[in-house]
Amino acid sequence: MQSMHHVAPPHFTPPQGHLGAHLLPDLSDFDIGTSSDSGSPELMIAPAVTYHQHRACGALVRRMYSWRGYRLTPPRQQLGDPNHVTLGAWLDRDLVATLTASRDSSAGLLADTLYGHEMAALRKPAKVICEVTRLAVDLDCHDPELLKSLFRGAYQYARAVFGGTDVVIEVNPRHAGYYRRQLGFTQVGSLRTCPRVEAPAILLHRTLGNLHF
Repeated sequence: MQSMHHVAPPHFTPPQGHLGAHLLPDLSDFDIGTSSDSGSPELMIAPAVTYHQHRACGALVRRMYSWRGYRLTPPRQQLGDPNHVTLGAWLDRDLVATLTASRDSSAGLLADTLYGHEMAALRKPAKVICEVTRLAVDLDCHDPELLKSLFRGAYQYARAVFGGTDVVIEVNPRHAGYYRRQLGFTQVGSLRTCPRVEAPAILLHRTLGNLHF
C-alpha cells in the first residue's frame, strides 16, 4: 500500500519534549491531505531542531553504523550551525531514518579529506556544494520510498536554505548502483578507504537542478 509522504518546510519546528529515540513532528502544523485509507502509514521528513531530536538521530546513526561494523567519528554539527542540518524521517510515530546535509564553507566538507582534488574541480564561483553524511535507516523500516523521500527533503532544504547547486556523498561501492539508478548520482571519485568509518568509499555527485526521481 502506498504511504503518504510529506516534506516539512525549512521553518518547521518539531515539538519539544523528552521522547527518547522516537519523536514525531506535530502533523497539525502542516496543511496536508489525508490518506483515503486511514490505515496507510504516513512518512514525515523534518529538520531536527532540539537537543533531544538531535540525540534521537544520533542514536540511530550509532546503532546502524555499529551494526554494519563502521567506525563513527563525532559529528561536526552544533545546534544552530547555519551550515549543517540534520533531517529525520518519522513513520507511524517512529524515527526510521536520518541524514545530515552540510553547505560548503571556509571549514570545507568532509569529502575534502579523501577527495580534495575532485572537490576542488567541483568548486566554481557560481556553485554552492552541499554534502550528505551520517545517513542511517532503521532495519525494521521496509518502505521502498523512504530513502527517496529523505533525499528529496535534503535536496529541497539544500536548495531553499543553503542555496545549494550541487551535492556530493561518499558511499560504499556496493551501494553505488542504487544511488546512480534511483537518485541521479554519477561517480566522480575512485575507490578509497574512508578513515572516518574505516570502510571503502567512492565519491558521487549530482546537481540540484532536477529533483524528478
